[in-house]
Amino acid sequence: MKNLLLKYTLFFLLFFLLQSCFKKNNTKACNGKNTRRDVKIAADDLADQININPIKISVDSIGQLPVQKVTNSSLREDAEKKVYTITAKVHKVSSYKDGDWKIKLTDNNDHYINCEAPNPGCEFVEDTRFEVEINTVRKWIEENRDNIVGKTVTITGVGFIDLDHFYPRNAADNELELHPILDIHFW
Repeated sequence: MKNLLLKYTLFFLLFFLLQSCFKKNNTKACNGKNTRRDVKIAADDLADQININPIKISVDSIGQLPVQKVTNSSLREDAEKKVYTITAKVHKVSSYKDGDWKIKLTDNNDHYINCEAPNPGCEFVEDTRFEVEINTVRKWIEENRDNIVGKTVTITGVGFIDLDHFYPRNAADNELELHPILDIHFW
């Protein structure tokens, strides 16, 4: 009986592990519609109002910018109509089951900002005005992902106010992110 229970347990663990790996590497995955997906990938009706002249800013300063609280149905806010450039140290690189790559920058003083490169395989990315940049950035991240933690990079991206996750997660104090990343390179 113990052997049978052990076999079933191992089978289910393996099943869930494989299922998790499949979801994480799903090239067609996308954020759900309740995540402000259109704003997040600059495919919304107000995306043409984004000023692409980047504002140079630091990790701690971008986290102090005044921003509105947003909900799932919020339209693009003023801070999301701007492009920002930040040079800082990479704290962490991770991929998500929606196919996005996240690069977390830090100033080493407990200030962070999340910068995300959307999944170019997502069917909605073809509607963004930044499709070329998204593909270029993804290629750079995939070529350098194992070699950038702890290094200083310069990231340029569109401001995006994430929904408040109501738990500590090393993000900017105002929930502002750079999403999508439009350019990334070593400093």
